[in-house]
Amino acid sequence: MQNPAQELVGRTLEGGWKVVGRVPRSSKATGGCFSVSYIVESSDGSKAFLKALDYSKALDSPDPAKSLNAMTQAYLFERTLLTKCRDRGMDRVVRALDSGAVHVHGAPAGGVVEYLIFEIAEGDIRSRLSALERIELAWILRCLHHIATGIQQLHSVGIAHQDIKPSNVLVFDGDLSKVADLGRASYSGETGPFDEEGCAGDKTYAPPESLYGYCDPDWGLRRFGYDAYLMGSMVVFFFTGLSATAMLTCELDDCFHWTNWAGGFTQVLPYLRDAFERVKMKFSSHIQDPQLKEELTLTVSQLCDPDPRLRGDPTNRLRNAPPFSMERYVTKFDLLARRVEVGIIKG
Repeated sequence: MQNPAQELVGRTLEGGWKVVGRVPRSSKATGGCFSVSYIVESSDGSKAFLKALDYSKALDSPDPAKSLNAMTQAYLFERTLLTKCRDRGMDRVVRALDSGAVHVHGAPAGGVVEYLIFEIAEGDIRSRLSALERIELAWILRCLHHIATGIQQLHSVGIAHQDIKPSNVLVFDGDLSKVADLGRASYSGETGPFDEEGCAGDKTYAPPESLYGYCDPDWGLRRFGYDAYLMGSMVVFFFTGLSATAMLTCELDDCFHWTNWAGGFTQVLPYLRDAFERVKMKFSSHIQDPQLKEELTLTVSQLCDPDPRLRGDPTNRLRNAPPFSMERYVTKFDLLARRVEVGIIKG
């Protein structure tokens, strides 16, 4: 049976975009497989990235109507959030250039394929790291600065990303990094397609409370606290190659692992904190410069605290500011990057 989402090469879309080639799915991709990726070209020759919804998985499900509705609602929700980001000029969030639908004649279910078109990047963080012979410390810190800025921009309008990971941070010309993929995001004041899921994003990066099934009734703590952990986990990833969750799992006795634990999150929290202390020690051992070691270990300690109620900059709570604000971390990563660039901190 023809899959219309895989039949777009050579077609001209609304807005003059021509689909010039398919982007193969990476073997290291950890997300879902409900879309097909393409490169498109405008009439002036500029290229962009297209994500086409693939309804074939929904049609093969036990309840196709329900699955199709869920996919459509997720698409519409993401499109709405992307429009908000574009209208607010968020320069550290990947920008959506266009959206629409194309009919593939002769395909089942009317052959309608909905799509989103984004500005095109050179690649994601993981591909950039694998291509570099020598990873420069200044670039890492500048990238962390950009990620924190992107999260801060999203939070400023009530959007929680919930799926920050290496494959969702894209690198553009001039070493500019941007946060991508709002497919798992949540929006304050509106019901999103994944709001009922405690673990909305990739479980291999998820904060511990979501893995143990704990769902705080406070939306901001639950969702912005989720993003804070993921930001800290990106710091851990850059210096160890592992997520904070992966390192925590290695330090946790099997009987306290979320797949074996029969108690509540509050009861397991002391064991998580004990394991987290060892994670911080192992993380800090990867950093040579004493000043950088101290600053980044403190950052990981604050952002990845196993207790979401203690996450973030503690001074925010003292001055009754939003506890998960990225503002101070944006400033910190910028300052650290500048110190490396001028040689105050040695890479």
